[in-house]
Amino acid sequence: MPQNIPFSNYQDISIAEFLAKLGYHPVKKAGKELFYHSMLRDTPRITPSLSVWDQGGKWIDRGGPNESGIYGGGIIQLAKAYWKNLPLVEVLKNIDHTLNIIHFDEVKPIYLQVNPVNLTQSYAFKLFKTEPLGTNRRLTAYLKSRGIFDISSRHLNEIYYINQNKNSGSKIYPAIGWKNEHNNWEFSTPWGFKSSIGQKGISIIPGNLKSHVVLFEGYMDYLSWLKLNSPQQPMPTAYVLNSIIHLKKILERIDSMDRIELFLDNDIPGKQTTRIILDKYPHAQDRSFLYQGYKDYNEMLMDQLHNTKIGYKR
Repeated sequence: MPQNIPFSNYQDISIAEFLAKLGYHPVKKAGKELFYHSMLRDTPRITPSLSVWDQGGKWIDRGGPNESGIYGGGIIQLAKAYWKNLPLVEVLKNIDHTLNIIHFDEVKPIYLQVNPVNLTQSYAFKLFKTEPLGTNRRLTAYLKSRGIFDISSRHLNEIYYINQNKNSGSKIYPAIGWKNEHNNWEFSTPWGFKSSIGQKGISIIPGNLKSHVVLFEGYMDYLSWLKLNSPQQPMPTAYVLNSIIHLKKILERIDSMDRIELFLDNDIPGKQTTRIILDKYPHAQDRSFLYQGYKDYNEMLMDQLHNTKIGYKR
């Protein structure tokens, strides 16, 4: 029987199941981490280099990228690296075919008259419009639940986008958006889907300390740090990866920095990324101990706010 999975929930697919369907199986397991011989590169099959954290829906190939330039991320990044010569729309079709997936709409869309001939096919999503925060109740509630609505107005926007990979060009979806280095929109939805409109990239928030940088995996973590550490003057420059596949871009930019603070996730991919940076820059400081016991900075903030509201603290 085919699976019924909404487009926005590709991240819910088991990477281990996907690889098994393609004929690849782990050669060993350590805790929650699965180790594979890389199917993305020609390797001598001596030491497995590709790690999968299936519960978190992430992977990383510690042997480096193939011609695609991708060496980590979620299932879509894995499929793009595996079918490296195909456009995104074909990659998504191959995922569906491999796992026998049929899609349905998880969220109720807004129906508008949009001329499909005006939609370019170079990227999966097209921007329809932007609005300031506070006009969409669901997006407002989402940011309040993350504990960052009060600090978000100068950093985030409501964006409304079209999924060009679907037959109908009349469905408009809401999301929270922020700009990346290419002046494109990265976005996140209340139901957990993350992507971009146009080319993905890192996000850079300039500071006035030339040799001091702070590094985050996600924008929500950066805003959580900002909320708990502001006002802080002068401010370091903040780099947000938006995906660990962009680590190389970060390494190229922080090479000359005297002070590097790392606020990456407390999961296996986050720890591996932190180790890569520390190996290259021993003077960098791993700050993940500040939210020990939590997956990331935002999870700690949400727990603190929750405990404050109900009258006690951890």
